[in-house]
Amino acid sequence: MGCTGSASRRERAYPPTCRRERYAVDWVRIGTVTPSPENIDIYGEVADDEQMDALCDSIRKRGLEEPILVSRDGFILSGHRRHYACQLLGWTHVPVRIRKNISRKGNTEYHRELIEYNPQRIKRAGSLLKEALLQDNDVADTYAAIEERRDASMHVDADFMDVAGIKGTTPISERRREFLAAVQKVIDDLQDFHPLSIRQIHYRLLNDPPLKQTPQRSKYDLEHYRYRNDKSSYDSSVDLLTSARYSGQVSMTCIDDATRPQRSFNGWDSVSQFVHSEVDDFLIGYHRDRQQDQPRHIEVFAEKNTLYRIVERACSRYYVPFSIGRGFCSIPVWRDIEKRFQQSGRKRMTLIIVSDYDPEGLELADDAIRSLRDKHDVPVDGHRIAVTREQIDELQLAEDFNPAKETSSRYDSFVERTGDTKTWEAESLPPGYLVEQIQAAIEANMDMELYGRVCDQEEDDCAELCRIREEIASQLEF
Repeated sequence: MGCTGSASRRERAYPPTCRRERYAVDWVRIGTVTPSPENIDIYGEVADDEQMDALCDSIRKRGLEEPILVSRDGFILSGHRRHYACQLLGWTHVPVRIRKNISRKGNTEYHRELIEYNPQRIKRAGSLLKEALLQDNDVADTYAAIEERRDASMHVDADFMDVAGIKGTTPISERRREFLAAVQKVIDDLQDFHPLSIRQIHYRLLNDPPLKQTPQRSKYDLEHYRYRNDKSSYDSSVDLLTSARYSGQVSMTCIDDATRPQRSFNGWDSVSQFVHSEVDDFLIGYHRDRQQDQPRHIEVFAEKNTLYRIVERACSRYYVPFSIGRGFCSIPVWRDIEKRFQQSGRKRMTLIIVSDYDPEGLELADDAIRSLRDKHDVPVDGHRIAVTREQIDELQLAEDFNPAKETSSRYDSFVERTGDTKTWEAESLPPGYLVEQIQAAIEANMDMELYGRVCDQEEDDCAELCRIREEIASQLEF
């Protein structure tokens, strides 16, 4: 007698069976029921643990309330733990329901069959991960998309340039060896702040100026060739560093140009490489909000990209946000600072500012406060910590070889404010010193006792995450 009524998705996918036959229960010898080997792949070995003890107690008291579901060829679809418990209890026969439309032998979808018949069981992390990997994984569609993209990228329709000539590198002669050694020493001394800008190297060279070259015969004395705080010497350092990097005497990675950002897009060499990368990063990188419950919202603002590494080093310990302006900023910078302030829930904000000691640098600091206070309604207190007149005098900083320009619209106000036309760049400050100045300003606006408690809690949290990671790893090892 055929079955009637509307067919379900599964009934459309497989030959129909009668409703009565579908739910019929048979008693069979326990030895004729075979656990599916694929079940171990997905859910692991059936464990002799506390949960198994509880299941045995339940079966001993109430019997097996749910029959074991098996395929046409006698492999368990659902009920591996119940089958194992009955074996422990010494049962010789077990109740089974047979799915005559499903067979393990020759069934390429058998893994999915097991998952679909075990939707409500309590599963370990590894089992859940494997289910997710096996379900809804349309390999054909994914591969087709990759192939389509690859084929599109192979097509090239362009007129390539015909470039003549050779771009060479000026070798570093023996006469510039002292100059090279001085540059290499500065680069080594500032290793913690790599990559550097050539501007930073220039100012460090002024501490102990080398000879730019040692002439064999010259009408000038040696001091004529001494490195100076001028454009000619700066250009000489640019030329030397170009040759030194291409000749391998200075690392290519120790100097960067932060004014020219780059981005690349990388793929994976293999699935294995991707999996290992994901696992290595799993539950790694946690941190608490170290500004949590602080009385003030604190941010740092620096004038230019060459200060990025220094400011990042100073702020990272405290998780204080910072912005790099590249001169006078447009609305998005102030908008984002305002947004972070509003999200913090604090009532006041401190903006710590690092800028050059020149007409633009001093005015830029004032403009930052005006923009936040008057345009974005942020109750902000400004603290310009560098470059200051006190730092110039204390450290005997080398001035910029470009004094304030009379053509600048801010020239008159700068001279009136400072009494001079001399200027100093932020790069003239030793990087370590500037980091200390920024951190001192941050701490002056923080409750350090509260900060210490948050750091202690973060350490405890990380230890807990390590335990969770180990637990998950242990559950994946079948």
